[in-house]
Amino acid sequence: MSEDYVLGEKKSHIYYITLNRPAKRNAMPFEMLPAICEQVEEQILDPEIRVIIIKGEGKVFSAGVDFNSLGTLVGRWTGDQAAGGAMIRADIHKYQQYLNRIEAIEIPVICAMHGAVFGMALELALACDIRLMSDDCVWGLPELTFGLVADLGGTSRLSRTIGPSRTMEVLMTGKKDFTAQTALDWGLINHVYPAEALLSEAENLAQAITRIAPIAVGATKKIIKRGEGGDIMTQLEMEVGMQSILVRSEDFQEGVMALMEGRAPKWKRK
Repeated sequence: MSEDYVLGEKKSHIYYITLNRPAKRNAMPFEMLPAICEQVEEQILDPEIRVIIIKGEGKVFSAGVDFNSLGTLVGRWTGDQAAGGAMIRADIHKYQQYLNRIEAIEIPVICAMHGAVFGMALELALACDIRLMSDDCVWGLPELTFGLVADLGGTSRLSRTIGPSRTMEVLMTGKKDFTAQTALDWGLINHVYPAEALLSEAENLAQAITRIAPIAVGATKKIIKRGEGGDIMTQLEMEVGMQSILVRSEDFQEGVMALMEGRAPKWKRK
């Protein structure tokens, strides 16, 4: 896969990841998932990075999986006659893990979607923390129309986000014309913006996050993500554990001093 399919750029405290196959409507070969994952994970090494924005180049965010790539993988799978599907399950688990790792990073990830977002691209968005759409964006998960399930979180993460009944409607109809307003009404996304304002609004949101203590932001993300679906007492215990770390951090001391001195804090992520 060409490295140019996934572009990365740092601007101050924000790191931009751009899906860059506009001539192919940003259709995603499977190799794009590790490339995106690696760029996301590398940012934890840079103490200046506070937020990651994932976006698409060209007319749409992404048309979903690249069918040539899918065909190659299916050809490999259909040759698995003796192992009871073990190789297939191993491959799917591998690609699931790339999205799991994006979800687990202790830096908030904003996904800004425009034009259209289908299939695997929507599964990528579901692994992000905050999702935005342009008002002209349409979306869907068409995997069932060609006899497969959405296996990279399109079934599990979507049902946890919009509920099982609506998820079954999305998956079992295979429709690709769900609107941005529907995504907002169902809780799939946080905001809808005019297409020309989408990126600037994503940047405004990112800038607001950069002003907050980064370790506390990461801790909050971990508590919410890890606690999802668990019992309340376990999640409360996670709050206690994270607070015992934060109260001893340099950033907490800086936050208190900045508040007392009436100035903006200078975070170190320490």
